[in-house]
Amino acid sequence: MIIKFKKIRLQLQLIVGTLVVMIIAALGFVHYHSVKDSLFKEYRNKQLYTVLVASQSHFQSILEKAFESSELLADDPTLCAWFEEGEVNDEYKDLVLERLDLLKKDYEYQTVFAVNSKTKNYWRDNYTLLDVVSEYDPDDSWFFQAIDKKVKTSINYDHNRELQSTVLFINVLMGNPDNALGVAGVGIDPSVLISQFHAHKPSKNSRIWLIDNKGIVIMSTKVSEINNPLSRHVPINVVNKILSHDTEGVVSDKKINNKKVELAYMPIGDTSYRLLILVPDEDLFPVLNIVRNQTLIFSLIFLFITLVVVKFLAQGITRPLSRFIVLSEKIAGGDLTLKTDVELLDRADEIGRLALAFDTMKIRLVKAIDKLKQANYDLKAEKIHLKLANRDLNRALVKASESEKLTQSFLANISHEIRTPMNSIMGFSQLLEIAELDSFEHKKYAALVVKGGQQLLSILDSIINLSKIESGMVKPHWQKVNIHQLLKDTFDLYEVLAVQAGLNMYIETNDIKNDAVMDTDAVLFQHVLNNLVSNAIKYTEKGTVVLGCKRNNDQVTYYVSDTGVGIPEDEQEKIFEAFWQVENNHSINSGGAGLGLAIVKKITSILGGNIRLSSVPQKGSTFSVDLPVYYAGYNRN
Repeated sequence: MIIKFKKIRLQLQLIVGTLVVMIIAALGFVHYHSVKDSLFKEYRNKQLYTVLVASQSHFQSILEKAFESSELLADDPTLCAWFEEGEVNDEYKDLVLERLDLLKKDYEYQTVFAVNSKTKNYWRDNYTLLDVVSEYDPDDSWFFQAIDKKVKTSINYDHNRELQSTVLFINVLMGNPDNALGVAGVGIDPSVLISQFHAHKPSKNSRIWLIDNKGIVIMSTKVSEINNPLSRHVPINVVNKILSHDTEGVVSDKKINNKKVELAYMPIGDTSYRLLILVPDEDLFPVLNIVRNQTLIFSLIFLFITLVVVKFLAQGITRPLSRFIVLSEKIAGGDLTLKTDVELLDRADEIGRLALAFDTMKIRLVKAIDKLKQANYDLKAEKIHLKLANRDLNRALVKASESEKLTQSFLANISHEIRTPMNSIMGFSQLLEIAELDSFEHKKYAALVVKGGQQLLSILDSIINLSKIESGMVKPHWQKVNIHQLLKDTFDLYEVLAVQAGLNMYIETNDIKNDAVMDTDAVLFQHVLNNLVSNAIKYTEKGTVVLGCKRNNDQVTYYVSDTGVGIPEDEQEKIFEAFWQVENNHSINSGGAGLGLAIVKKITSILGGNIRLSSVPQKGSTFSVDLPVYYAGYNRN
């Protein structure tokens, strides 16, 4: 909606005021984000990494000590000898159990344990035989996985919800991994991470998680999150990014619960565990709120000052304009004897130039009226030109009539193609409204409705693609494309469809090297191959479909052969026309609008190539596409 003002002064105030607001807003936006970027780049990573290092440093030392203790315990000669003899030596038993108990007390581990692979006995501190491990007990799967996978050192964890505690177990194979005597190790409490985090966290809304290599939460400030996927709280793509990196990193400007947050992560030593913290942006740098508020206040102040200044400036412009309005109205009434005010003509600014131009216009207007009389006589000569123009117009009408016929033909064809799936959709949709139908009939009619919708969508998509190509909107993006990869991508896409149709499908490369490339638009040419292979499968009831290529000097010929219905020779010239379809075999329903090959031919022409057809009815068809290897307009350097 355009607002019309009766006074220029109001227009100037609005325009200039709006311009000033836009400039101030832009400057404020740039200032705000420059401050934000500066703060984030300068301090964000350092601050987040500092919190991470502070939170995991003590836990890292405990973990490293646990690895060292577990390895020493696994290599203990007395323990190895006792397990190797089948735990029959009581003297070894006393020494081993005493060693387990002392190791726990000396280093304040949660537990110290050893499991015999022969007896399956699970020994731990306090001289206790805790259990006999079993392959049928899911809680004992860690032991059998370590033995079967021959992993020398591994970590597993156990969380007890009743006790609300989590223990990380460091497991080390005893003896030769190919014939391990058992598993020995220690259990540590990772909750030190939480206490260290609370001591160093940057804000009250900060969060911390310890996760494994599958994204499962091992330790958290909320007990309810333990043993659950981190993706419940953090977007899955962010979790995957964190799991794919073996080093520390920061993920910025991610929205969680409609709030922007910063996420920093760091691996725990050489383990597969990662420490992750989350800090809301608004908590990380609260000074940004002050910058935003100050920018808004200054914008309002400058806007008020601007409106006042514009008001006084506008008055110096609108007063002379009011005088020009009076003069113009009198001249429009036929009074050409009026003179322009001297004070306006004496001005040296734009108003003075306007007054001079106005006075000159008045003089020339008088002369123009005299010339109009002469112009009436000249109109006769224009009649001759009009006759010539009418002749050209008749020619244009003939062309327009031809264009109208083409349009009517197009509408007749497309209305016929669209009406078929639409009738299917409407008919079966009405049948679905019948309450007496059983579930099988509902599914059957619903499937037919979906099929009709897919046919309609395919027809519309083909029409849109053809319209884009004919209007010149489709431009190729030249790039180097691997020839074998083009064939393989198409083969992978349609192999399952060919198998479902009971057809054999294979690729022929005719000794073209695996690293052979050509200059083309991969997306457009993939569309060509997709159409040709899809048609080959659609019109072939049994036999084979071959997708291949061969090279001849600076040209590559791609071909798609089938053993299908074939195309009569007298119709082969029409095959690439829009809305043309095979009519010689009614046992195959194409389900399309007959636009596919028309689009293929146009895309091939855009890519600088041509398409050929060789077909014998009831024996099959071969479509060949010749493309240049190098495109002259593409800079290969």
